[in-house]
Amino acid sequence: MKRILLTSILVILPLSLLLSQTSEKSPLLFESGKTTAKIGGTIRAVAFQDFNGTIMNYEFINSTMSAPNSWDLMSRNSIDASASRFSVKITQKTESLGNIDVYLETDFRGTNEAFRIRHAYVSFKGFIFGQTWSFMTDIPANAPTIDIQNVNSRTFFRTPLIGYVGNLGKGWTMGVSLELPKIKITTATGFKAINQKIPDLPVYIQYKGSKGHIKLTGAVRSLQYGYTPSNDIVTETGLGVQLSGTFKPAPTLTLYSQGIYGKGIARYINDLAAQNMDLLPVTITSMGTMPMYGLSLGAKLDFSKSVYATSTFSVAGLEKNDGLYLTRDNDFFKGNYFSASLFWNTYKNLTMAWEYIHGTRINTNDVKGNANRAQFMVLYSF
Repeated sequence: MKRILLTSILVILPLSLLLSQTSEKSPLLFESGKTTAKIGGTIRAVAFQDFNGTIMNYEFINSTMSAPNSWDLMSRNSIDASASRFSVKITQKTESLGNIDVYLETDFRGTNEAFRIRHAYVSFKGFIFGQTWSFMTDIPANAPTIDIQNVNSRTFFRTPLIGYVGNLGKGWTMGVSLELPKIKITTATGFKAINQKIPDLPVYIQYKGSKGHIKLTGAVRSLQYGYTPSNDIVTETGLGVQLSGTFKPAPTLTLYSQGIYGKGIARYINDLAAQNMDLLPVTITSMGTMPMYGLSLGAKLDFSKSVYATSTFSVAGLEKNDGLYLTRDNDFFKGNYFSASLFWNTYKNLTMAWEYIHGTRINTNDVKGNANRAQFMVLYSF
């Protein structure tokens, strides 16, 4: 699949260069009749140092740190460029369907830094088919960070889906999608993860104005597991609601917020998704959903057109740490995340940034662990 994708890019792009007329606006924008193609991407290099606790991956995911802190995992440094991206956007103007948009984006964040697909979809008349952000995701609702995972409570993942976005007028839009049913499950003796049959169903309504936006999203999920002593397939219902948005009280200040609550929605919360908590054993013979939540508050302050600072605080976890059949002392219960960042748009396409992150992990027995990260980024966009 990866070889086919790379071959397609290497073949299609040179042909487009030969067959199209180059626009004066950009050397990476090509036009031919009613079709335009724009090549884009980023080169993203990040150097970071973990101290007084580490996160053993590129993304700063609180729930993956050790608690209590382990003596051999107290510091780490690394340089990474695997989040560099390449994209192609094609727009074809038609009389019957309006604009048909095709978008493909890739990076090197697959297993062992392998080439992978981030986005691959076609859209027209409000419909979207392919892989892109879940309709629960609200990218603008979180303050910018160098950390690509962003805050631990963030709803942040891409998935294959069939969706529709409609314009309700005067800044109002709505969306509904059928999304690939993939669950994060913690199994025990007698329980088995099985293939899911019913798609997730997120629905949202959003208002966007001159001062910001607000988005209300709900999701219904059918979560299935196997009970091996009787070979039964059992279904539990997952429900979640999320309120997110931005507000600009002053020309130089932007506020961000996002809150999510529900049962069986670990897939939608960064920290909990890493711990497979959609379904958990609640008795010897059954699994169930636990109440869980995530909340983040952030701010962005513009010092000038090219320099700005951001900061975010976030918390995510289970509402309670009892009611589980298999609760171990080292099970994840709650995590906190704090970041402070400074961005400098040095030139039109070049950005430099500095960032500090502090995170904590709290286990079911109240034992805590923590980690700190200082990092520097150079980003060139084209």
